[in-house]
Amino acid sequence: MKRLAVEESEFIPRDVRDVVLYLHSRNPPVAVRFVAAFKATVSLIAGMPRLGRKRMDLGLPEVRSWRVQGFRNYLLFYEITPTRLRLLRVLHGYRDLQAEMV
Repeated sequence: MKRLAVEESEFIPRDVRDVVLYLHSRNPPVAVRFVAAFKATVSLIAGMPRLGRKRMDLGLPEVRSWRVQGFRNYLLFYEITPTRLRLLRVLHGYRDLQAEMV
């Protein structure tokens, strides 16, 4: 499969900002690493979008998730279209994912 163009939902900038602010308050270098890891994860998935697992458990069969590289508790949720990788959310795995994804 060829590398897909990436499209972000309106939630992605806010989700990334929230994670960065949270991490920065505890450890600023980790917040910087998160941004780089998020970008690397998006790049990886754009080239191999079927890596993530389908989220049937959330009642969203078209949605997949993949862990942000190096940040196993943070999940990137996305959909694959014929021409695009649509990023939906970046959420901590301990949150109520079903409620957040609706």
